[in-house]
Amino acid sequence: MEEGTYTHTLAQPVAGPQRARARRMLPLLDAGSLVASFAGALFLLQARGVLDPTHRISHEILVAVAGVALLVFLFRDQQYSSGLRMSRLSDTIAVLKNAALAYGVTLVAAFLTKGFFTGFANYSRTVILGSLALTVVLLFAERVALHAYQSRLFSRGEALRRVAVAGEGQATDELINFIERRPWLGIQCVGRISTSADNSFGANAGARSLPHLGSADTLAEVAEQERVDEVLLALDPSDSEAAVKLLHTSIENGIPCRIVPSLFETSYRHAKLAGFAALPVVDMRVDPLDQVQRTFKRVLDVTVAATALCLMSPVLLASAALVKLSSPGPVLFHQERVGKNGRNFQLLKFRTMYQDAEERLAELEEQNEADGHIFKMKDDPRITPVGRFLRKWSLDEFPQCINVLRGEMSVVGPRPPIPDEVACYETQHHCRLKGMPGITGLWQVSGRSELTFEEMVKLDRYYLENWTLGMDLSIILKTFYVVLARKGAY
Repeated sequence: MEEGTYTHTLAQPVAGPQRARARRMLPLLDAGSLVASFAGALFLLQARGVLDPTHRISHEILVAVAGVALLVFLFRDQQYSSGLRMSRLSDTIAVLKNAALAYGVTLVAAFLTKGFFTGFANYSRTVILGSLALTVVLLFAERVALHAYQSRLFSRGEALRRVAVAGEGQATDELINFIERRPWLGIQCVGRISTSADNSFGANAGARSLPHLGSADTLAEVAEQERVDEVLLALDPSDSEAAVKLLHTSIENGIPCRIVPSLFETSYRHAKLAGFAALPVVDMRVDPLDQVQRTFKRVLDVTVAATALCLMSPVLLASAALVKLSSPGPVLFHQERVGKNGRNFQLLKFRTMYQDAEERLAELEEQNEADGHIFKMKDDPRITPVGRFLRKWSLDEFPQCINVLRGEMSVVGPRPPIPDEVACYETQHHCRLKGMPGITGLWQVSGRSELTFEEMVKLDRYYLENWTLGMDLSIILKTFYVVLARKGAY
């Protein structure tokens, strides 16, 4: 069963749901089990008398490659997703399926290459099958223990996912009964969201089994007050108009939302079919990327940020010296920005303004040359001469590579706004807070400061909904041209 892992994209976000504690231990335990199975394979080699160095090393390489392949397949099967609960049946199936796949692929590759990479093609079936059996037993034992641990957490009221159910009809009552009869799932229904015009549930006796929290108009406030992790839409087909309103409200406010099958006939841009506690639902995604995509993006971010800091270190040291010598104040400027899902963080830049810049902002607001909820001024008197040079060549942005390495930013993504700007956002603007903020982005290679705020929001939405690794690489390459051409930088 999946568990939501997102918070609302508000200026002051509520706390996110309890993550699956048992599931978070799984990667480390699996790695330990594979090491243990490798040791078991060595013991079998010793017992079988496979003592010839070439033969022994060949078997060791084969078992090690199979173990690494198994970890990769389990990862690809989302076994290590912190959004999943432990499940005896699905986890057992995942172990058996991926273990057979990993060992099968490894053996087929070894057979087709005729031992070219391992140096030996006649492998001991006892060693291979024994290693496979030991691996499956250890992985299965881990999952049984973690499932028991998870059950104890649920019984103590810990790590529960808090959900609100929207609807008033029979579908809603059936969903609530389904969840309440299965306490081992770790789901807590905190109340119901009304879809009627008068915000009441009328004479429906079943609807009064849970407290009335509010309506679609107050969904964002209810989710924050009740610490709701997710909204479940269990509406009858006649409630399609209310469903659309609830969906728009939940997506725009970053509240994870799932729909029961009665609405399958409706098509939604962000929808995907997913299991929810053995019940098929339509999952309205809040996070634009899945786990595998996030991993590839993170690897690219760390590689690019670390490489940029190493290659540019002489220039960055010279820039830091110029900032320090040109005007009083710190070299680095720390500014609070709003990141992914409304979480605030400290953005790092080389200081390009005088120390009293923040205090002088109010007197310059009437001269704002940007459209929307951002401040831009081409001849800003608060910028130092050195700062103007750094901005022209975008050198002031390089310390944000540290933010990338910390996991607060990405190399490519929407530009992180300040809290005061977010406080002025309209509902449709919150979509740009769903992804990890970036040093550069589609906005930078499409006009930068020459774009209006609404145009920037549209570009951010397009990027988040259509992300690919190739798009990130393309934007990074185009950024070099934009910086060298000094387009839109001031």
